[in-house]
Amino acid sequence: MTSPHYKTLKPFLITFFIALILGLSGCSTLDKDESKWSVEEFYAEAKDYFDNKQWESAIKYYEKLKAYFPYGKYAEQSYLELAYAYYKYGEPESAQRELDEFIRIYPKHKALPYAYYLKAISADSINKSWFDSWLTDPANRDMESTLDAYKAYINLLNRFPTSKYAAPSRKRIIVLRNRLARHEYQVAQYFYNRQAYLAAANRAKQVIEVYPRSMVNFNALELMRDSYIALGMEKNARDTQKVIDFNLHKLEESDQRRRAKKESS
Repeated sequence: MTSPHYKTLKPFLITFFIALILGLSGCSTLDKDESKWSVEEFYAEAKDYFDNKQWESAIKYYEKLKAYFPYGKYAEQSYLELAYAYYKYGEPESAQRELDEFIRIYPKHKALPYAYYLKAISADSINKSWFDSWLTDPANRDMESTLDAYKAYINLLNRFPTSKYAAPSRKRIIVLRNRLARHEYQVAQYFYNRQAYLAAANRAKQVIEVYPRSMVNFNALELMRDSYIALGMEKNARDTQKVIDFNLHKLEESDQRRRAKKESS
């Protein structure tokens, strides 16, 4: 005859043993020597940390996965996720290294547009500061990483002009082009203030030729004109003034058309 107490305890015991089995299976990876882990176990561990934004631990296990299992679909996916983890962890140079390796090994991979975009934003992040929006000007810093990011976005657009990363890349190119031009203009001003007028004129000319649609082009033209005047190069100064006048005229015409269109609407 079955005890009534057993009938009461039976559902509890079943639940307890199920929970115990699940708990033991969950601890099996932790208790096993990592050298005996399968590639699936390494990937599951890394991805769990990745999904929870625990970038340092994610990096640790993606690196171990690549060391133990350098080939196959898990290693392939790990490159991109590891690169993103490095980017979010504040190590953009490491992210770029992983992406360069991924692009070299998988030159026809369907995720190449993403890889090129992640490489660009990683380079872009190197020269950023929390104070840029209201206090500091990134154009005052070394432009190497900015130039790298600019080239990386251009490279992405040249290779994948219709990808979903093309539009945000174009926006960043405008920002970076203006930053690079602003830096060159600041260098030209530096030369001018130290009466190195020929160097100032040449640097200002470079702003106009290399970054033709930048926001400092008028400033660069005026600095170029003033440098030629200081050098006594009157013809060059007059020619530069003609370019300034022509562009001012075009700007006035554009403003008039805009106002007329606004009034008629």
